[in-house]
Amino acid sequence: ESLSNVTVLCTDKTGTLTANRIRYHSVHPIGVEKTELERLLASFAASASAVNKTTEAIIQALPETARTVSDEVPFSSQRKWSAVAFDDRGSEERAPLRGTYVLGAMEMLQPYLTTDADARQQAEQWSSDGLRVVAFARNTEQTFSYDGANEPILPQLTLLGIVSFSD
Repeated sequence: ESLSNVTVLCTDKTGTLTANRIRYHSVHPIGVEKTELERLLASFAASASAVNKTTEAIIQALPETARTVSDEVPFSSQRKWSAVAFDDRGSEERAPLRGTYVLGAMEMLQPYLTTDADARQQAEQWSSDGLRVVAFARNTEQTFSYDGANEPILPQLTLLGIVSFSD
């Protein structure tokens, strides 16, 4: 009955009803403490020059000061991931932050990841609960490179955790 009064109905590509107000929900860490994962995620979002709804939600929930970025690949709907390369030497208050950090759809990052079964199970659970789920990963030794068409190529990545958002 409520829908009979609606003039505009917004859905995402899967048909889920949305309001376009993405909110950070939680993280599921893999091999790092939750507080460390949230600190790295916050640094990633605060440092990215190209801000979207996902990074806005992270910035709102996990405020952090921007770091020195050496390279960046903004999110694109074709790639379904964004990346930031850090070469921040740190300070008295903050530890150095180096390497490539990537936030994106798990299925698009899969070729570069070794995924753990626990992470997959948590991602499936959150998805079935109606949450939007993305992977957050890094490579502390390498940055991304570019192919002949100037498209970014990611190095092998270590999964840091699964991040969930509500809408």
